[in-house]
Parts: sequence; C-alpha cells; structure tokens
Amino acid sequence: MQTRICAALWALVLVLTCGCQKTPEKRVVTGKNDGIFENALEKTPQEAPTGAQEWAVHQDSFENANGAIRYELSLTAPDMPTALPVVRVRPMEITPELAQKAAQAVFGDAEIYEYTTEHTKSELEAAILQLKERVSDFDALVESCGGDEAAARDYKAALEGRISEMEAAYAAAPDTAERKPCDWQFRPGSYYSDVTRGQIADIGQQVLKAGVTVDGAPFVLEAVNLEKDGYRQHTLDLGPDADLADLDALYADTGARPDPAAIRTKAVQIADGLSIGDWRVAVCDSDPNAPTVTYLTLTRTYEGLPMTDHDGPNETDSAYGPVYTYEKLRMDFNGDKLLSLLYQGALEQTAVVNANVQTLPFADILDAAKTQMRLRGTRDPVTGEQVPAPADGGYDKIAVERVELGLSRVLIQDDTTEYYLVPTYTFYGTAASYNADGTPVDHSFFDGETGQTITLPNETTVELAVINAVDGSAIDPALGY
Repeated sequence: MQTRICAALWALVLVLTCGCQKTPEKRVVTGKNDGIFENALEKTPQEAPTGAQEWAVHQDSFENANGAIRYELSLTAPDMPTALPVVRVRPMEITPELAQKAAQAVFGDAEIYEYTTEHTKSELEAAILQLKERVSDFDALVESCGGDEAAARDYKAALEGRISEMEAAYAAAPDTAERKPCDWQFRPGSYYSDVTRGQIADIGQQVLKAGVTVDGAPFVLEAVNLEKDGYRQHTLDLGPDADLADLDALYADTGARPDPAAIRTKAVQIADGLSIGDWRVAVCDSDPNAPTVTYLTLTRTYEGLPMTDHDGPNETDSAYGPVYTYEKLRMDFNGDKLLSLLYQGALEQTAVVNANVQTLPFADILDAAKTQMRLRGTRDPVTGEQVPAPADGGYDKIAVERVELGLSRVLIQDDTTEYYLVPTYTFYGTAASYNADGTPVDHSFFDGETGQTITLPNETTVELAVINAVDGSAIDPALGY
C-alpha cells in the first residue's frame, strides 16, 4: 500500500506530459499469418469434437533456446464457451452522463461541486501538516519507495517543494470558499491548473473535473478525452484528492477483515451501474501491509466472452497507430468502502464480425505457445542480439499452470481507428530464480540506514504467451498485434 501511495504522489508532483510518436510508415497486418486470419474470420465451427483427448491434462518439460529457462508444464484446456465471437470496437469518449453515473456509484448522494483551484486556509493548513509529518519520517519514506534511499530522497525533496508552494499560497488563501455545483462540462486541461500541482500542460485534452467531500475527506473526479497524433486517452478517474487528503489514513488497516466474495460482488454491481456493458473481476488482491485494503481489476464482456487482462500497448516507437491502453476498470476498497475507481481505455462496439468463429484445436494452440516460450529470454529486447545462457549457471524455473480463454485486442490491417477483439489463449506461469546448484536466489538485501533486511519475493506470476485461437499466431499485447 505504501509503495502504491508513493507512486501515486509522485505522479501528482510531475507536470502532465505525453509523448507523441510519428506513425511508422509500414503496413501492419492483424496477425503474423498474412491473409490466413482474414479468411478464417468467415468460418464458423464444425460439429464439436468428441472424446476426452482434447481436454486431457497436458504435461511436458522443456527449456528455452539457450537453456536459461526451464519449463514444467501441467494444465488442462479451459472449457469452451457456447460461442467464440470476433467483434470490432473503437475508442469511446467519456461523456458527461457517464461521469455523472460514476460519481453516483462512488459518492452516492454527496454534493458534487465544480473543482476549484482555490483552497481555503484550513484546507492548505491540514495538507501542509500531513506533508510535514510524512517528510519528518525518512524511514517511512524509504519503505514507501521499496527500500530505495535515492528515490526516497528525491521524493522527500519533491514533497518539500510542494510544502513551500502551499505555504506561499496560504497567505493569499481565503478563510472560506464558495463551492459551485458541478455543471458537468468538459474544458481544456489548462483550465484546471492549480497552486498545489503547478501548471498543467495544454496538449489538447478536454477535461471534466469535480470535487466532493465524503466523511470529511476531499475526493476528485477527473474525466479526460484526448485524440492527438500518436496518443489517445479516454479515462475516468475518481479517488482521494492527493493534494489535500490523508492517503495513509484512508488506506490504513482498519482491523475489520473484508469478505472477498462480497467485495467482488459489490465491485461488479458498481461496474454494471455505469451502464457500459457487463463486467467480471479479473484480479483481486489484498494489500500485505493493510489486509483490509483490496485492489481489483475488472474486464468487460463482449458477446458473452470476457476480455483477458493484459498490460499495454506501450511500445510507442513501434506503434502502427495511436497508442491506446487496454480497456479495464480498477477499484480500491478499504473494507467495503470504495476509495477509488479508474476506467481506462474506454471502448464501444461497432460490429459483430463473427458471432461464433471457428478456432484451432487446443493441441495446435499449445504447440504455438511452446514455440513462444522457447524463444523467451533468448534475444535482448533493446539491441536484438542473441542472449547466451548465464555464465554462472543460474536459471529460471517456470511452472506453466494456467491458461485463460478470452478476448484480446489486435490491430486491423490498414485501419488506425478501430480494433478487433479476437478469442485468444493466454498462458501463465509461476517463475522463480535459482543458482547453478539448484538453491533459490535470495533477493533480500540489508538496509544500512534502517538496520533492517528487506525481503523481496522470489516467485512471481508471468504472462508467457498470447495465442490467437483463430489462426494460431502469437500476439504481443505491448505492440497490439
């Protein structure tokens, strides 16, 4: 939780910027099998296969090409849904109506007012005291920055800069400020520049921003629409006002353990209340430092099949069209209280290309996934050069134990305005690092300043391969094809 807050506060210290990349002058196809995918889109499934062989447990052991990764595979193909759709979608702007529905879902009947850059003396005073308390405890800053002292010093300097700005603004701040009801209008981003964050760069984004106070804590609603050059952004963000709210208090362990099933149900109810489709919980994690805090990621369902939770696209240098993040909803709860909601990568469906497309047998999908796994860790992502096995004999071991059938977003040939959502199999594994003698690598380190040993986990979950179920091609979510 502390690391999350550190990252969130850092983001607010920075001036809003974005990188706009020139669209590469090249022809991009949807998959790697040029023409095969487009032809397959017209086919529908034949009679369902019979027998147990397709659904048997698949087990195997193999290595990547340079021997640095050892795989132990044991998984069963996921159940086939009644239909495997392919649909077309396009980026969707956030509307005032959607922003209002989200505000109602998060804040209930609380009064929503137009966000103001004018803070009262009492608001600034409370924020200054909170920041001074945070700055005074350097050990806590180091912990919140993952044990990185250099990052903690930079973070401290940034906080001290914010304190100076607030103290300078305090003298001219009014004792009281009139709060106008929110008119739910989008305005240029620079309209909302304020004293605590500095000037916001005007890069053509349209912003709707509102404020609300809930249980004495200030919250902010911010909707952003931007379509410019190589960048797209359609997001809706509701959460604590990090300039003024005490984030540590809001995300602190309350002692009352939440019911995970009830939290998941509530998250889906909130998502469905936005009236933009059906949603399911893809990720549900508790905070190890504050067990009452739950972080959820929800993905949307199209024609009965849910999207898989991918990161990306983020490869701007290789982008075929404007970079656009994956559609998903993120929510933070403390107990059963929703603290924040982030809707990013908003999409609207424009067509059903095939309501039930013909897909490859799982055995063929698995062969394609193994090919990708054998290539993993064999080429430097920056230089493109071949990577030899570690000289010290160390290796990674990955247990391939889960495969998910869902929709993934891919580019459409010669089209930068829409995407396909296609059925894909995504393979996951649990990775751990080992020394040459087979002992686990110890990632812990001693922090001399605090006198504590910082322990980092050895095991981590990794996404290993995303295979197009229609034509068997590998998809890189970071690139979008």
